[in-house]
Amino acid sequence: MRTDRFVDIADYIMQRRAEAGLSQEGLATALINYDPLFAELDPLTISRWERAKVSPNLRRQVALMEFFNDQPHQLLCDPDFNLKQLPSLDAFNKFVDQQLNYNHVMGAHPYIPTDDIRFDRLCKKADEAPKMYELIANYHTNLSRGRENWTAEFLAELAKVSSTQVAFYMVGGLLAGHIIMLKISDHTLEQLLKGTLRDDQIKPANLLSQEQTGSLYLLSTYLGGRHVSDDFIAQLLLTLAEDPKNSRLGLKARSDIGLKLMELLGGEVVQVGNELTERLDGAKYQGKRHSFVSFQLERQALLASPLFLNLIRNNQ
Repeated sequence: MRTDRFVDIADYIMQRRAEAGLSQEGLATALINYDPLFAELDPLTISRWERAKVSPNLRRQVALMEFFNDQPHQLLCDPDFNLKQLPSLDAFNKFVDQQLNYNHVMGAHPYIPTDDIRFDRLCKKADEAPKMYELIANYHTNLSRGRENWTAEFLAELAKVSSTQVAFYMVGGLLAGHIIMLKISDHTLEQLLKGTLRDDQIKPANLLSQEQTGSLYLLSTYLGGRHVSDDFIAQLLLTLAEDPKNSRLGLKARSDIGLKLMELLGGEVVQVGNELTERLDGAKYQGKRHSFVSFQLERQALLASPLFLNLIRNNQ
């Protein structure tokens, strides 16, 4: 990976094109052949990009950087790299504050003082891990109102696989958040998101190694307060963004906060679960509550997400 510095996308395109020995016409032709995103691209557009008259949209910027064998997240997430397409984070911060302030089922932890921002992030090798798996199994059973029953043993077996990523967020000795993320094949992800394979039917044999190309599945997650929200989101999203072998992220949102986060990031709805009648049960989608709403988020779509880029750039 090259470590050149660039002012903005105009500077980037000009430098990389010159290094590659391509004319503006040659770059336009190469990009047309590289990705359908550049269909009907012409040398005049390349010229306008390089003169900063206009900027390619973020999806095209990601594809441009991959065309030149760069890692888009390293460039686009750099606060010194000027991006004009980033909106304010005000709407997202307001959403998070609303979710974390009034309903612990949707995210707020009722036992943690709001003015204490200290936390510890433990990994799956921590001595406390077995107890954490018990708590997470209980949390999931309660969240699903008993529709899905997990066990600590089920979680511990999946965590033993080297590619499984686990983070426990501790505040004052309390579990204030967690992430359990699996590396699986695209086919297995499709089965999980469509409901033809239940989460509790996943076996260690279904998981891929870190070196294999596949998808990430967010098996379980909980965000318990502002204390951990920035680190939590960065940990979650950078895992997908940093490794090109991770093609997409899948999630079954069983509460409103997971659903809203995926909507803000541009996730694609794959399936909705059974309709529910209880007011705070499940996730609210299109005016009705469902046992789950499953999403997939392509890696390229994440890298081009203004919310993702803003969150990472503002926390560096």
